[in-house]
Amino acid sequence: MQLKSYVFFLLILTSLIRVGHAQDTSVITGQIINGEDKEPLPFASIRLKNHPIGTISNENGDFDFYIPKSKRNDTLTISFIGFNSYEVPLANINRTLEIVLTPSSNVLDEVILTEKDPLDYIRKALERLPQNYPQNEYQSIAYYREKFIENGAVINKEEGVFKTYYSKASDSAKNQHQLLLYKPEENPQQFQFMREWFEEKQEKRKKKAIKKGEEFDEDEYDSEIDMDLGGPESVIDLDINNERDNYLNPKHFKKYEYSFGEETSLNGERLVTINFKAKRTIDHKKDAGKILINTEDYAIVSIEQKGKFSIPFIVKPILFVIGLKIQNPTFNTVINYQKYKDKWYPQLFRWDANVKLTKKHTFDPNENSDINIGQVFFINQLDSIATPISEEHRFDEDEDMGEQVFNDINLEWNELNIIKD
Repeated sequence: MQLKSYVFFLLILTSLIRVGHAQDTSVITGQIINGEDKEPLPFASIRLKNHPIGTISNENGDFDFYIPKSKRNDTLTISFIGFNSYEVPLANINRTLEIVLTPSSNVLDEVILTEKDPLDYIRKALERLPQNYPQNEYQSIAYYREKFIENGAVINKEEGVFKTYYSKASDSAKNQHQLLLYKPEENPQQFQFMREWFEEKQEKRKKKAIKKGEEFDEDEYDSEIDMDLGGPESVIDLDINNERDNYLNPKHFKKYEYSFGEETSLNGERLVTINFKAKRTIDHKKDAGKILINTEDYAIVSIEQKGKFSIPFIVKPILFVIGLKIQNPTFNTVINYQKYKDKWYPQLFRWDANVKLTKKHTFDPNENSDINIGQVFFINQLDSIATPISEEHRFDEDEDMGEQVFNDINLEWNELNIIKD
């Protein structure tokens, strides 16, 4: 999927506006629109120009941006890859913003492209990781959200705010995370697929336990159908210095096709697009996507990946026997980086997947379940002054999130930049 070339313009429409005030923060509310098709721009970057504080728009382009009082003399910057960034002094904002970004067009010199192979850009980008990305320790405050939706109903949703200590790139020690805030879904719905079968199974276990005089755990049913998405640990540790997918791994280069896409830009910096496509299934996954590389410093600025997971051949006969059909799950991944003090820091990690399940019945109607799951993790505060997290406060991926909240800096949800529902 290539990013089209566009002409850079920016329009601001007249709108209703408000700025609300909390005790220590002010909030700017707005929506970001694609000027070409008038559709909302999801996951656009909203940040301060001179301080590493920011947020992103939601799936509908809406955002609430909470700004500390001490930073009110700064400038608001809105950016989206392929569009011109927009800046406005915070002092000039007194209404809700409706910002229309018009796509841009910058054609990279064809001579530059023909002199190099797409893999030359990737190899150069990997070679320059120490120059382009932070090698010293740093700290961040980030928002995490996980959603599980079945046939449009929210089965589970978890939100959290993490403080993370990123160790030196040369250090073999793992990054350290601390969960500051946690919020589960207030009204989760029950997972419906094959629920009747599970309930019958549960009833048999209950009768068996009673007959033997054993205690029976009524909550055991829920554990039977729990869908493990990997938890926050599957995204919060992503680090380009260490964690790279197959398309960025030299030992897998021959398994992919690489080609040039069209040039685009971010905040005035020119980006070349390298498209990649797997020639075959690798590790039960066949993927394709694009890598956006800064033409000046060869930094990887953004990665978009999509593909399908394949069901292992050995499992298919088992599914057939029990009348269960699983459509190969599809997935999308987006990884974005932000530039701060001439280094590129992680900004956004987003992963979404879809799977369709069917349970065939001989006499009754078939059961169908359309499942959408997704995780998002974005960093909205960076600090080059980093302090290791004490061992007793470190997040443990094997423990429940709700039991690991250590809010030692007294953050509150209404002071934080999260994805607006």
